[in-house]
Amino acid sequence: MDKDNLLRLLIVETSQNDAEIIASVLRNAGYAVRARNAEDGEDMAAALQEQVPDLVICSTELDGFSLGEAVELLARTGKIIPVIATAASTDEGAVIDALRTGARDLVGKSQPDHLQLVVGRELEFIRAQHTLRRNDTTIREGRKRCQALLESSRDAIAYVHEGMHVYANRAYLELFGYSEFSELEGTPIMDMVAPRDHAKFKEFLRRHAKGGEAPDTLELSGLLPDGNTFDAAMNLAPATIDGEPCTQIIIRSQLDQGDLEKKIRQLSMKDIVTGLYNRQYLMDALNEAVSHAGTADVPGALLHIVLDDFKGIKERVGVAGSDLVIGDVARLLEGRIGEHDVLARFDDDAFALIAHGPEPAAVHRLADGLRTAIADHISEIGTTSVATTCSIGIAAVTEEAAGAQDILGQADFACEKARSAGGNRVEIFNPAVEQGSAKDRQRQWGERIHTALEKDRFRLVYQPIVSLHGDANEMYEVLLRMIDEDGGELVPGDFLTPTEQAGLMADVDRWVLGHAIEVLARRLQSGIRTRFFVKLSAASIIGGDLVEWLSETLKERRLPGDAVVLEIAESVAFTHLKQAKALVKQIRELHCGLALDHFGSGLNSFNLVKHLPADYLKIDGTFMRDLAENRETQDTVKSLTDMAHSMGKLTIAEWVEDAGTLAVLWQCGVNYIQGYFLQEPDATLSYDFSEGVL
Repeated sequence: MDKDNLLRLLIVETSQNDAEIIASVLRNAGYAVRARNAEDGEDMAAALQEQVPDLVICSTELDGFSLGEAVELLARTGKIIPVIATAASTDEGAVIDALRTGARDLVGKSQPDHLQLVVGRELEFIRAQHTLRRNDTTIREGRKRCQALLESSRDAIAYVHEGMHVYANRAYLELFGYSEFSELEGTPIMDMVAPRDHAKFKEFLRRHAKGGEAPDTLELSGLLPDGNTFDAAMNLAPATIDGEPCTQIIIRSQLDQGDLEKKIRQLSMKDIVTGLYNRQYLMDALNEAVSHAGTADVPGALLHIVLDDFKGIKERVGVAGSDLVIGDVARLLEGRIGEHDVLARFDDDAFALIAHGPEPAAVHRLADGLRTAIADHISEIGTTSVATTCSIGIAAVTEEAAGAQDILGQADFACEKARSAGGNRVEIFNPAVEQGSAKDRQRQWGERIHTALEKDRFRLVYQPIVSLHGDANEMYEVLLRMIDEDGGELVPGDFLTPTEQAGLMADVDRWVLGHAIEVLARRLQSGIRTRFFVKLSAASIIGGDLVEWLSETLKERRLPGDAVVLEIAESVAFTHLKQAKALVKQIRELHCGLALDHFGSGLNSFNLVKHLPADYLKIDGTFMRDLAENRETQDTVKSLTDMAHSMGKLTIAEWVEDAGTLAVLWQCGVNYIQGYFLQEPDATLSYDFSEGVL
């Protein structure tokens, strides 16, 4: 499940139907919508008390409650929550009024494509806000670490603003005989220099202040409080403190000058926590690699390595504990790279590696080895065991790149693609696919999918659906994988959207159904009765000729229809309700089963069941995200289950990933579960249903 794709949506709209259409439009666009409807100001205030949404969509045509009042209610939460206004008419005057009121945009109720684009833009804004907050947190944590480093340093370090001390560490205070900084604060730096060196020191400061070619280090005599002097070397560097520009001064004995200069150079290029190179060093090295790419005989690549759940790790073991995890990962990576490779800690949860020399296939093997090493490692933080995975994006270092930022952007794009696909995977940036125009990419994908259909470059994988109450019948959900030109495996997140854009989803659905029926028929001939759940796309529902084809295929393979359960997503069913009702009536004649997928994500899900009499209701996987800890979510799942049972429907919980969630589902009375807790999708049908779950 893509947790980052969860959208908590509040729809302020008196028409239940209009609210449901909005939620369905966004679900059809790929968002995991958790929607709530408010009909007036009182409803909206109550909804905000229970949970702050990510986004609010508010009608401008409410009786007794205005868009301005909605914006004011949101302002009282103290959070930045974008508001999108909707209206039947979207003339220029209405748009301007909505924007002046505080809405981010005004969308016509009959413009679903416009709504999807505006929501996508606002979610980018929300993600940018989250990134900004994370960066602020990282900066604060970095400042704390720098402060700790300064205080523990044996070097005498001070910060000076306009010639006055504004900070000094313990070593500096001890050097000049002070017990507390308050005794030194505001004292001129000139008081720490012997009178005979005042003129030399003033000239040194002046040249530094002007940014001229002044040396970084000045040899002079320091002045102690008792009047004695000592030979010292003073190193100056520009710095900031509390956002104000100042000068960092390091004073040390001349005897250590050579070693200390070397130490300073090393520290300036190293990350404090891991001892790896830092971001700046990596960028310098990457720019150099790009500049030599045209003349060097050996290829190179940049690997962007991001831990998949670092935020969760930090919440579990704290900042100090997460630093230990980062240190463990750094040592794992160091032990597996080449002698001339450059490894850096690039961000709070990210590493970057410049790999020199290996061919593309070898780079991929290296990346996959790093991914596996991280996935297999367990860090012990006190009494807590911490495991994590990573996503890795690879970009080739070529002379065509404009610079380090260009390469980094490509690697980051590939890494984000890996994370969006569920993480714990490696993606290679393919310029031919990714850098073309949208039309070129769509055309290329269309050709790839046509070829995959013609050459059977798809394959089925299966995930068991297991009873919590002793039913040992075999049931699997059928899932699809696409084999790319290099023999690699693509998950649906990689190819379903391009397939829809190419108008080929109905063809892919038939490929899946046809091959699934063949497998079922072979198992039945072997005496094994199995039931498959197979998803249907919107294209198959509105096409009108699926059932006739399905009937012929079942007859040809001599397979009873009840071996197949067709799954329709709740949002798709609502959007195409008329066609879905016609389809369901026909499949009932074939004795096929029906399941409503992502059930409970709508505003009035059980109203849909009245129109589409499903056998199974698959409870939306977003409820599993926090089920074990969130009492409100538990109550929602229990309510959905009880209502389903009262209507004679069986319930299936999807995306079950841990024992805690399983325990809650059992208490709620859910009939079946599906998810990685049982088994990840596999090409074999080998799950032992006789053992059950509990």
